[in-house]
Amino acid sequence: MAEPGRLTDSASLTRRLLWNRRVGEPAGPQPVVVLLGPAGSGKTEALNSISRDCGSGVVHNQPLDFAAEAPTTVEALAKIAFELSRRWPSRKPPRFTRFALGLIAVHAVLPNDREQARAKIDRAIREFSRNPSADRIAQIVQELSDAAEPLFDPLLAATVNLLPTLIRHLGRKPLSNAKRWHADIPEAEGAGPLDALIQLSIRARADSAERTSWLTSAFLADVRESHPVLAKPEPKSPCSCLNPARQPHLHNWVVLLDNVDHGNGFRFLEDITAARERHLRQHEEHDPLLLVATSGRWHPEWESDWHPPWKSVDSLPDDVSVVPRCPSTGHWRTDPAQRRPTAPYLPVLLEPLKIEETARILGTGVRSPAARLAQRASGGLPHAVHAIKALLNGRGLDRQRRDVLWPDDPAEARSCQERLEELRLSHHLVDVGIEEFVTAAAWATAPWLVPAESAGLVSQPEIGRILTELRTALWVIAPERRGGTEDHTVMHPWIARTLLSALAARTGEPSYEVQFRAMLEDSSVRRDPERRAYCLLALGEFSAVVDMLEERFDRIPHQDWVDLLTLVTGAPDDKPLDLGHDALYQALVEEDLRGGAEDRSMVRNVLARLVAAAWLLANPLVGPDDERKRVVAQCFRELAPLSRRSDVAALYEAARQTERLF
Repeated sequence: MAEPGRLTDSASLTRRLLWNRRVGEPAGPQPVVVLLGPAGSGKTEALNSISRDCGSGVVHNQPLDFAAEAPTTVEALAKIAFELSRRWPSRKPPRFTRFALGLIAVHAVLPNDREQARAKIDRAIREFSRNPSADRIAQIVQELSDAAEPLFDPLLAATVNLLPTLIRHLGRKPLSNAKRWHADIPEAEGAGPLDALIQLSIRARADSAERTSWLTSAFLADVRESHPVLAKPEPKSPCSCLNPARQPHLHNWVVLLDNVDHGNGFRFLEDITAARERHLRQHEEHDPLLLVATSGRWHPEWESDWHPPWKSVDSLPDDVSVVPRCPSTGHWRTDPAQRRPTAPYLPVLLEPLKIEETARILGTGVRSPAARLAQRASGGLPHAVHAIKALLNGRGLDRQRRDVLWPDDPAEARSCQERLEELRLSHHLVDVGIEEFVTAAAWATAPWLVPAESAGLVSQPEIGRILTELRTALWVIAPERRGGTEDHTVMHPWIARTLLSALAARTGEPSYEVQFRAMLEDSSVRRDPERRAYCLLALGEFSAVVDMLEERFDRIPHQDWVDLLTLVTGAPDDKPLDLGHDALYQALVEEDLRGGAEDRSMVRNVLARLVAAAWLLANPLVGPDDERKRVVAQCFRELAPLSRRSDVAALYEAARQTERLF
């Protein structure tokens, strides 16, 4: 492994999961770790960091990208076996003898005469083991496959070029053991070694699923056999697997898979998992592979064991677990009674960038206004940080400006639609364009409408499909706290505000105002003060929102009231971008003064300033506004002595939390 030092969260997680067993003990179950994050969240870099950390001390492959290559399961296994078969320092080379023999058999077009078939496949195996050069391999495969008939599965042709590496280390004993393994599996029906390969070849030609099952099992059998000689910590180097036991022990091998939500990626994971379960039923023996995959989408099949990230945990079933975040994921859990994993998959949410990492990308200090803006606007999404860096390049950051993330030269401006296209929003809804996503922005970004259980407000075209896609593509996360209303969820700030900015900038119909008016008129919103206030503030009806917050100030616990304020002031606005914060703040406060009663309460005066400042401060796409932050904190402190409740500690804590904001 690489020298200990600053590790990424994903590399640290892999170190925690490297432990396989103490020497002499049986192997335990290993997970399929799936690193989850939306488009642009740095999943590929996470795998690269794991590969760098493994170095030459842990057997691993270079990440296999299903988005770029879309291999079948057999092709993917051949590529992985090829990578794992490279020479490792001070170790014997691994052997993939069973898998190589299986590939030889599936390429063979055998005659109907049994003796001729036996002679043909036996000759081919001997030729392979005698001269494993690339040119000779190609010649043998051409002889195996009928000259008048192309390979029965063109996708398997790519495996031919990998065979030399896979059979380079064939010897008489490994070859004999591999033949016997093929004869011993149930599908061989008790045939001898050569007859078993013929039988399996015939079955594979008739059924591609059976071929995949057979070769996947062969691959895992080779891994189990070769693992012990390649699994000890790197000789003469300290072990960094982050396990406390100091006894001699073995590490897992690591298989890295990128973008399994593309092509045949999920199918590959399902094939591997099925092969593991088949072997476990027959032999109660686990393989030593730690599979680490990345996915930009949630897989519905995980929901029997894991709670989707966008659903509230209030009614979590006992047998379903919350998807952990990468830094806090512990060791793989097992069921002690059955000695097998509680679930075959371990989905893990990638953490967003920390502000230190954002500042490093921007080439600035952590406390700089640019770093603070980029962290809030991007939500720690690496793709967004790089986009913001390009927008801020060489420009001074005026904290009063609301259009700071839009270039001065309109000719250089990149539209909201272009930003959204880069995040592949409509990639999986081929008949739904970005314009439809913009139209749905009011519904998609409202913090109570994204959960799948929501039944209202989806009468407009495609909104239901768009909400489902945003959840599946991991743009929506349920916060740990309820957040002022039921079914509270949070959409990623970069995509949420970009959608809303595109809607506000739209000159045609349906416009920003039309969409929020439609939401406001829905019966479920009209009878819910929280939802109604959110829509009213989005429409700029400021005084009506202050009315509601004043009326509830002493009626509900102050922590609930603070959560409600945060929810409501998170509403968007369609105010002109060329207006600065000072002008907007003054206009809002004066509007409330003009429209209110003459006998205004002290609470009302403070609330008008608080709501105006908090609303402006909540927009993540505007520059850091220390003056508005000061106003919000001061207003919370002024409200405490005006309260008729005893739980004013929540107000003082809200003031402290505001001062800690970027």
